Amino acid sequence: MLTRANTLWGNFVDVQNEFDRFFRRGFNDATRGYYPPVNIAENDDAYTIEARVPGLAASEVAVELEGRQLTIRGEHKRDTAEYGREERASGKFERKFTFKHELAADRVSAEAKDGILTIVLPKAEEAKARKIAITAK
Repeated sequence: MLTRANTLWGNFVDVQNEFDRFFRRGFNDATRGYYPPVNIAENDDAYTIEARVPGLAASEVAVELEGRQLTIRGEHKRDTAEYGREERASGKFERKFTFKHELAADRVSAEAKDGILTIVLPKAEEAKARKIAITAK
């Protein structure tokens, strides 16, 4: 039995779903996107980035290094089905990170496993801290 309260609540849920859908997708398809969350760690020898990219094959993600700037890009393709509620983000994404130290570009590695993309960016030898011996005179 439909009551006035059920009708109002149902309308509220519909409005909330439309509101969520509007702000998740943006004002048009060009602004829609997904930005994978990342963790970034640094030690004396390297930076390590772990990006969450579930459902994407390694061939669907591009990783580029130019100088001290790393770019990760890819696309979560949208299902053709229509859903009553859609929470999984879709669209192209691009993340850029600039590091304060020079990097050893020839030793950068990237690996995808269980939906986590791990990128290790070794610091260039000249960027690593060195202990300076003090001589007494």
